[in-house]
Amino acid sequence: MIQFALIVAGLFAGLIINSLADDLPQRVRPLAPHCHHCGFPYHRSQWVGLFALVVRRWRCAQCDAPMQWRRVVVEIASAAMLVYLFERFGLTVKFGLLSLLLECLLLITVIDLEHRLILYVTVFPAALIAALYSLFGAERELSKVLVGGAVGFAVVYAIYLFGWAFGAIAGRLRGQPLAEIPFGGGDVNLAGVIGLAVGWSGIVVALFIAVVCGGIGASLYLLIAFLRRRYNLFTAIPYGPFLVIGAVALLLFDSEIKNWLAR
Repeated sequence: MIQFALIVAGLFAGLIINSLADDLPQRVRPLAPHCHHCGFPYHRSQWVGLFALVVRRWRCAQCDAPMQWRRVVVEIASAAMLVYLFERFGLTVKFGLLSLLLECLLLITVIDLEHRLILYVTVFPAALIAALYSLFGAERELSKVLVGGAVGFAVVYAIYLFGWAFGAIAGRLRGQPLAEIPFGGGDVNLAGVIGLAVGWSGIVVALFIAVVCGGIGASLYLLIAFLRRRYNLFTAIPYGPFLVIGAVALLLFDSEIKNWLAR
């Protein structure tokens, strides 16, 4: 019964995430779910994408455009995440705070994948929840929480400065400035949030996982682009999702990862 309630809660959390991911990057007030082509409001039976798919109301009533598959993917991920966390931690403070934090990180990931943006309006709530989780869910000392946030911010800020310098030099050599740099200010802020969540003892490991995953992801992206004859050495990819992967790995498998690295 609890699992069913969590599935329903996860689907509605996914609904909220999808709506925010549609509207926040446009700098508009979040609205009820609407068509991403024409902006026409969806019928209430279409608010939850998975339900709309089941009842075969998958298209906009005005322009007949199909709904985004992202809606279903996010809803399923959100519901599965809540059930998994409950099975792992039970109905505890850790479960509640970690659920809120991971939902925030899911929203940040979706927006960064689609728009290459990490917005302040998503980072600030995530930072607050990360700090609360670290203090009351993971039961860390306040000093470790703050140092973790500062280290995460500082390390990625240094990478950001290096990327900015590299972009300036590469742009001068090419005779054309680069449109984007490897890390943006949003990535720096997100690293600070992750530091708050995992503490100073985990932030280096989380960043290491993010860099490894980012390297693998970038290599696969460039390989596919090369095979499709769209290769561009200076193509920027969103790095926020890889930072989130590092954070989630530490949040869920902290002891296992540290034991493995200590071998």
